[in-house]
Amino acid sequence: IFFKFVYEAVVSTQSTGGLRGPRDGLQEGEGRWEGTTHTKFYREYLPDVNKRYSCVHCQAHLAFHNDIISKSFHGSQGRAYLFNDVVNVRTGPAEERILLTGKHSVADIFCASCKTTLGWKYEFAFERTQKYKEGKFIIETIHMVKDNGWDLVM
Repeated sequence: IFFKFVYEAVVSTQSTGGLRGPRDGLQEGEGRWEGTTHTKFYREYLPDVNKRYSCVHCQAHLAFHNDIISKSFHGSQGRAYLFNDVVNVRTGPAEERILLTGKHSVADIFCASCKTTLGWKYEFAFERTQKYKEGKFIIETIHMVKDNGWDLVM
């Protein structure tokens, strides 16, 4: 297990400031490994008991498969999933955008580890029929990879 952690950890040097994760429970500096040349920060590791998605660029955990609300979304780079909950992301400033489903206030979300733009968070929906999206997250499939438990038949 330690080897796997070290392998995942030696990727890039990042800061822990400004991380966003609704499951905050770690103190500053927890969930990190320091090597002689690189440091990789994870705000939260998702347990191995469920199927999960990770950042394709740095393998930071992002969300559980069970947190998907819908797979019927599209981002600027193709297919995207709507998640109820995500971890290890930073949120940019909110801005109003006209999307396919109307006017929304959204904030781009970035991987807390590698800083890649993953998608956006719905802050506010102006149309009543779109209110269910408020507080939810879009991650484009091009930026995530299936992680643990996908080979098991359930």
